Amino acid sequence: GTESVVKELETSVKDLDDKSNEEINKLLSGDTKYPAAEDSLPGLPSAMNTIQRLMVNALIMPDEFNVTEEVDSLLTVDQLCMILCRHLSLPLLRFSLASSNGKPMVKDSLLTEWSSDGSTLSVVGTVSEKLDLEYRMPNVLQVMVSVDNTGHPVIAEVEVTRDDAKKRYFGGYRDKKTGREYHHACTQTLRKPRESKVRKYHRDTQTVNISSKSAQSKREQGTQMARKDLYIDTERDRIITSQQYFTTEELLELKRKKALAIQCFIRQCFAWRKVAKYYTTQQEKRRAEIKERMEREKLAKAAEEERVRRRMNPKTKADFDALYAELKAWRDHQEKLIKASGMSEPEIKAALKDLLHKEVKLLQTIDKLKIRARSENKAERTKANLELMASPKEWLTSQGDYVEVITPTTTRASELVMLYNGLKLRGIPVHQRLDILMNVKFTVKEFDCRLTREIQELVNRERDMLDRGRSSASLKGLRKRLEDLFLQFIETPEFNPGATIFQRVPYKTNFLTKIYPESSTALYSRKNP
Repeated sequence: GTESVVKELETSVKDLDDKSNEEINKLLSGDTKYPAAEDSLPGLPSAMNTIQRLMVNALIMPDEFNVTEEVDSLLTVDQLCMILCRHLSLPLLRFSLASSNGKPMVKDSLLTEWSSDGSTLSVVGTVSEKLDLEYRMPNVLQVMVSVDNTGHPVIAEVEVTRDDAKKRYFGGYRDKKTGREYHHACTQTLRKPRESKVRKYHRDTQTVNISSKSAQSKREQGTQMARKDLYIDTERDRIITSQQYFTTEELLELKRKKALAIQCFIRQCFAWRKVAKYYTTQQEKRRAEIKERMEREKLAKAAEEERVRRRMNPKTKADFDALYAELKAWRDHQEKLIKASGMSEPEIKAALKDLLHKEVKLLQTIDKLKIRARSENKAERTKANLELMASPKEWLTSQGDYVEVITPTTTRASELVMLYNGLKLRGIPVHQRLDILMNVKFTVKEFDCRLTREIQELVNRERDMLDRGRSSASLKGLRKRLEDLFLQFIETPEFNPGATIFQRVPYKTNFLTKIYPESSTALYSRKNP
């Protein structure tokens, strides 16, 4: 079998001590043809002279691409995995081989055991998507460095030194969806020491030079005793007497008294600090209470102002619901008071009639407020839509910033919005009003339809009335109608492409915005220049 051939091959190689390594490599290389049986080298067994190259056709999954490699037929499955992973840059830990019929290949087996004809081999390589979480690094790793001349992989063994010390905890976080915990970590690579900018060593000697020198004091000292033949001046002499002797017990007592004084002072400092801290805490607490009370009063005042505003100037549905609820509560309370007053039946009916009259008046007032609120809300909504329509587009860049971009659509919308705001101006001179009307007329004249013709007729009518000197009060209805028609012109996507995004339903051309044919336009232009 193949195992006996390998053993016979290893024994024969050991016996060839007199053969040089170059001759053996040349014999085993893929570029050199193996000698025939009659030209075989002396001392080599027949198995050595029959080594063949094996053509391996590998199908790599899940990418489904074929790879063809020519390897030695005596390689193992594990060595073939290393060669394929090295050439294709595949992860060795997640790569496995199987035969063409799907049977997993044993790593220690030879390739010849899986080849049917001994010259070709078809395998299927699979790269698993998930890594084995229970994998533990062995003590010795086998790393493929390169391939020698014979096609055999050169394997280098790397010993793994394990650090059994407990790693420091740097914190981490937990995934709320999966519940998995992740811990922070740091690298174990030593940092490169920084080069000092200051020179810390030199080649000069550090021994201190010492020299001995003699010195003479400025004034010699000495004593001289008086005698009969010598006069000594005693004017500057001083009499020194010894002080009272200070015993050890007295020294210890003095230290004790001074220590007591220091202790009293330290305790007094601690007391002062405690009182100051208590005073500061009380002041902060008092200021916090005052601030909280002021905040509550401010919120209560704001709530009261909001409640009054909602009564006097309601705008939303909730405001009107509150008004209706208060009106109903007021009516029920008044009705209870009338029924409990002890009046006669006719008087009660008369009081209820008056109450009903008051309720009707209040309902009419609420309806007027509702009409006014609807009008104001519509004006605010129209103004907001026009401003948004005329504002530049904001595009998000790759850096995360927003850039304002002015497009032809926004330019067209801004021009129309400016004309609409000009039409709404009041109290301006007549010549400015005429300029605005002419700009509106030439703007809508680009499109010939029933809506634009009505706008042109209204513009001409207002021009004629202004020329006649009519007052602004008499033109109020005409100007309101002109503003509404021009607003309808702005909100039509056919005339203003920027209004497309503000349509609640897909836009369809109606009888007002249907464009007339060119013949009809030319005829209308001649009649109404």
